Amino acid sequence: MRSRCLFAAITLLAIGDSPFSTVCAAMSGPDNPTISVEGACPGTLHVRWEGARPDRWAALMFSQNLGRFRLPGGFCEGTETGLGTQGIRVAKFFVTGPDGQGELRGRATPYACGGYLQVVEYGSPPCPLSNVVQIPQ
Repeated sequence: MRSRCLFAAITLLAIGDSPFSTVCAAMSGPDNPTISVEGACPGTLHVRWEGARPDRWAALMFSQNLGRFRLPGGFCEGTETGLGTQGIRVAKFFVTGPDGQGELRGRATPYACGGYLQVVEYGSPPCPLSNVVQIPQ
């Protein structure tokens, strides 16, 4: 099952306590990444991104609600995400890959089902954000 994009923004969020593996592939894209999520929840999810800047550190963020959470510090201090504060956390730090495209795979717990994901690319504030997607229920 493929999730639909809720609105444009860029951020990556957490999915449960399970580890994600990262796979990068070749592709070019615009300045802001686009993400999608497929899979069953609870179960294995595939979070794919494209259009990110090459070889940049990024974070997959998770929240149980939508909102306007501002990143509190670091490289992206003040960047406003599309995520709310309920259960907000970083699910995975990763490198965007040589061509700005890749995939994270991981096991989602029941806690993550119906939650939201967004990717944040690190750089100068405001940092580029992906769209926000909802994890299947």
